[in-house]
Amino acid sequence: IEWPVPVDVGLVEGVGGPRSPVGDDGDNVDLAHVLAPDVVVLVADAGLGTINAVRLSAAALTGFPIVVALNRFGDDPLHARNREHLATVDGFAVVTTARDLADPLRLRS
Repeated sequence: IEWPVPVDVGLVEGVGGPRSPVGDDGDNVDLAHVLAPDVVVLVADAGLGTINAVRLSAAALTGFPIVVALNRFGDDPLHARNREHLATVDGFAVVTTARDLADPLRLRS
């Protein structure tokens, strides 16, 4: 699969998580393998259960560069602790706003 010229940045959204089916013959991980993206943006809720969800999802996407985007990030101390843990313990690039997401994507293109 190739993007038409002059596309510099293409976006494909696979909703529901990495193992959610997108057709009779595959899920979002299969789609990622076909598309061979420069980066996978893994969107996760910022609250309770985030670390588990991100770890499980990232494991399904082994081999792809991943940027974690924490959705609904706010002033809840748990949100900040989750961001810190994902970045420092798990080593993910973590962003909390769409504006912040542009930098990691720009670096990979």
